[in-house]
Formats: sequence, structure tokens, C-alpha cells
Amino acid sequence: MSNREIAQSIIDSIPDSQMGYIVNLLQNWYMTLEEATDDAFCEKLYEDYLNDDPEKDNGIQIEQYAQSLGITL
Repeated sequence: MSNREIAQSIIDSIPDSQMGYIVNLLQNWYMTLEEATDDAFCEKLYEDYLNDDPEKDNGIQIEQYAQSLGITL
């Protein structure tokens, strides 16, 4: 018997009056999984940011760039 079939069998044995609790439990569990996935994604973005090359954003003055091209201002 698959896990899905086992879960369905258990759900089928729960009275309708108690089904709201099960639905609430499943919704909260699913939302927690989604949040964990989102947190992991954000953590990866943050780690990538921290490990990024800090020198890439260092620019040069326009005058220096013009001089490197042989342009006098």
C-alpha cells in the first residue's frame, strides 16, 4: 500500500466533525514547507551576495576613464 493510500485510508476513518482539524493541520504544515523553501532561497541569495566580488563595484572617475581612452577634457 502506498503512502497516499495509507493517508487516504486514515482520512476516510476520521469523522466529518473532526475533519476541520485535519484540514487546518495540513494547511499549516504545507505553509511551513513553503516558508522553509522561501527561507532557503533567500538565504542562498544572501550567501551569494556575501561571497560576491567586492571589487566589481569599484568604479573610476570619468576623467580617469577619458584619459585611459586618450581623451582630454
